[in-house]
Amino acid sequence: MSIQLDSDFASDDRARAEIGAAVRYLLRDATGTTREEIVQAISEMVREVASGPLAPEMPLKQPAMSGVLHRDFVIDAFRRDTDRWRATIRRANGKKIRIAFPPSVRDEATTTIDAITAEKAVELAKKAIDGGEVI
Repeated sequence: MSIQLDSDFASDDRARAEIGAAVRYLLRDATGTTREEIVQAISEMVREVASGPLAPEMPLKQPAMSGVLHRDFVIDAFRRDTDRWRATIRRANGKKIRIAFPPSVRDEATTTIDAITAEKAVELAKKAIDGGEVI
């Protein structure tokens, strides 16, 4: 598992290119009303993000499982979509964390794998900590 850094884009153009690639992926086999529903869901997501906080690493929705302590880290799970949960990892003492891949030092990190439940997202975050991906 790797950790996603939401603000690590080389440029605005690179961010737009990744958004475009994600949209093409979501629409790859969709036709008719299914395609329209996907486009509507993407538009709704963009509106939700645009109306939310400006900080790039804030979760889209309030964490369902907040403040889970593991070693000297705090894990917060949040729901991205139906049956799609992720978790943020930060130090309990407020110090920065080191991320193994891609190598960086951050205030917090977000897991990149979707889980079906908040509990599973927290488990994935614990595995990242225990596996040395977050130090």
